[in-house]
Amino acid sequence: AGETVFVTGGAGAVGSCACQIFLSYGCKVVSCAGSNEKVKWLQDLGIKAFNYKENALDDAFMKFCPKGIDIYWDNVGGEMLETTLAHMNNFGRVVCCGMISQYNKAPKDRYGIKNLFLVVSKRLKLQGFIMSDYNTEQTVAARKELIKLISEGKLKTMETIMNGFEKIPEAFCGLFTGKNLGKMLVKI
Repeated sequence: AGETVFVTGGAGAVGSCACQIFLSYGCKVVSCAGSNEKVKWLQDLGIKAFNYKENALDDAFMKFCPKGIDIYWDNVGGEMLETTLAHMNNFGRVVCCGMISQYNKAPKDRYGIKNLFLVVSKRLKLQGFIMSDYNTEQTVAARKELIKLISEGKLKTMETIMNGFEKIPEAFCGLFTGKNLGKMLVKI
């Protein structure tokens, strides 16, 4: 409680859940999204949010996280990860949940983080997060907590629904270009 958390991809299915879970634990939650519609949705949830396409990340951090970032939930990777590392507080934690900005790039074209030395000087902890690492008991406990948050109105979801089997490729590609607000679904 009381820690400052930054979540990238905050209007997506994973990011929006992360934002709201951190908020429910009393953290100050800041997030970014790629459209004003997404930013408004996040703000309506009580999250401090900004449009990363219209605001320089360094300037946004000075405004929303003037005392630095304690926890970074990263869904994007690349340049955003690099910039955020510079704003992390000593002993901060970085949860690497996704690298959406890098998935469709050839290995030689992926962005190389140039300031990883900050992991040492700031004593940061970086760890990958994949749901399949958790056993059945942990998954059941997490589901119970999520159901509780939903029933208390502390976890709200949003869905982008496309209709028709033929929309599957468009929906899939839309995940990589920010076409969804919340979970991307295809109704067949």
